[in-house]
Amino acid sequence: MDVYENNLRFAAPASDSTKNTFVLYNPGRYDGVLVLVPDKDGFEDIGWSSPTEHYRGGKLAYYDARLAGPGGDGQYTIVKSENSCNPSCAEGAISNVTLHWNGHEYLPAGG
Repeated sequence: MDVYENNLRFAAPASDSTKNTFVLYNPGRYDGVLVLVPDKDGFEDIGWSSPTEHYRGGKLAYYDARLAGPGGDGQYTIVKSENSCNPSCAEGAISNVTLHWNGHEYLPAGG
């Protein structure tokens, strides 16, 4: 995975009450969050088809995102930025979506 000036580190604290571990990275433009979800063989696949797809995200990889928390429940949330790209990506509206762990994946509240 490409990162900007060695910008790859564990969150502090690295794990939350879900037992997931969080790695923060920046490939040079926007921050990202990788979630290491423990399974019987180590960790679940984060969902990249290649290591150079850090900007596209994956099942457990979030680009243009930041970690928030841990909150009162001891869990982190992931705040993902999204651009409407309407009428163009340069002029699109930016919104933030907060993703919560449901025991299997990170989804918006009620998702």
